[in-house]
Amino acid sequence: MGFVLVTTVMYGGAAAARPDNGVSRIPCVKPRFSKMLPANKSEVDPGSAFSFVASKQLDPFTLTIKLKDTEVSDYHVSNKNSFYLVSGMFPDSVKGKWARVHIRGVSKKGGQGCFKDGGWLLKIKGDDTEVTP
Repeated sequence: MGFVLVTTVMYGGAAAARPDNGVSRIPCVKPRFSKMLPANKSEVDPGSAFSFVASKQLDPFTLTIKLKDTEVSDYHVSNKNSFYLVSGMFPDSVKGKWARVHIRGVSKKGGQGCFKDGGWLLKIKGDDTEVTP
């Protein structure tokens, strides 16, 4: 019984000191999105310009932007040294309804499982029918 106790303490202590079994993992530092324009819950014309700031943790090649369910392909990412400035134009096809701008970006460090979803809500002008959020 003494041998079992000593063996458990020796190997249990080693496992506690190395909980990842010696495999080093890159910590997940998710990107952040801020300073969205036009502002949340604003009313805008179809095809309006937009912009937002993304932190340097973002891998800009993984960025996806959607307005409602429509992919936004007309955007540009500018490297500003300490952050990224993302700007572009919304598609003309989304109009006359409330629409959420969905943003998704993967971190440079931490792999595909290290991502951030963000966004904001806009009222897109269009036909004169009453639309509720």
